[in-house]
Amino acid sequence: MVLVLGASSPVLAVDPASPTTFTIDSVQAVTNVSVTDDVLIAFKYTIAYTSGQPTTPANKLFHFRLMDDDGVTQLGAVEPYAYNNSGYDMGYSAFYFDPLSAPDWESSLVLIMAGNPQYWETPPEISYTLVTTDYSQLETKTENQQLLGDWIITVCQELEVDWSVKLLTETVQGTILNDTGAAYGKGTIPGLQTLAPQIFSVKTQTINTDRRGWTTAMADSWGAQWEGTMVGDALDGLQELFSLDNWIILTSLITLIICIGFFVWGFAWISDNQAAMVANSHVLAGATALGLLHPAALAVIVLIYGLATGYIVIGDKS
Repeated sequence: MVLVLGASSPVLAVDPASPTTFTIDSVQAVTNVSVTDDVLIAFKYTIAYTSGQPTTPANKLFHFRLMDDDGVTQLGAVEPYAYNNSGYDMGYSAFYFDPLSAPDWESSLVLIMAGNPQYWETPPEISYTLVTTDYSQLETKTENQQLLGDWIITVCQELEVDWSVKLLTETVQGTILNDTGAAYGKGTIPGLQTLAPQIFSVKTQTINTDRRGWTTAMADSWGAQWEGTMVGDALDGLQELFSLDNWIILTSLITLIICIGFFVWGFAWISDNQAAMVANSHVLAGATALGLLHPAALAVIVLIYGLATGYIVIGDKS
């Protein structure tokens, strides 16, 4: 009975060795980096041992928690990324919040780095309370992405010394992450290439799919260039003579007659229309730029040209 009772009693494991350096070194909070009113809180930390480093990786032994300014409500939790030296020494990570879950901007959030209770009887723990200077004072997406990218480049310069590993490379556009730095960055902050695209050699960008609005402003400006000139007065006279709402209708017809004349000339003299097509392309472009041919008419003619070219190249020419 004594043996059975002894076997059923839990045996507390000895705590792992405590880190020699256990610090939250810097914090950078940015907003509007992906969508309007989102929040990302990036931070650099150190979990270093001069001796007795555990064989268990850092992402098992330690974690980070972000608490609301009441110090009780947990907003998020992440782990160290065990990329270099099992996740020990210096590193950086971040908490990302979409607009609906984002904490109050410039609030006194509490960042905690602590040992995992699954491995520690008495977990080591430190905390850092965010202050106003940790928060970006910039507004636009581009500015905040640049700020985040600059902060990561600065941190990686420290990591290069601490890890004895090259993480950055110099280009004509500036300092960016090399393949090793990019692999660590995207692993420790998912989506980093979208949040700070300027520090990557291959940049990602969200395509604007909003429907484009169309106006006649450019066509109107082309026509208005003759206003107050001798040509403009003559065109206004033609408009009145032929009772037209707009003289560009008449000038468009004149331009088309000129184009037809080139085709007639081509068939009559060289029995071919390709020379006329080349000449007319200049006539049509020039007439549109001068405001004498309506852009809508040019668009229709270009479509017809495309069909004709397709017929000449691949169609039945017999």
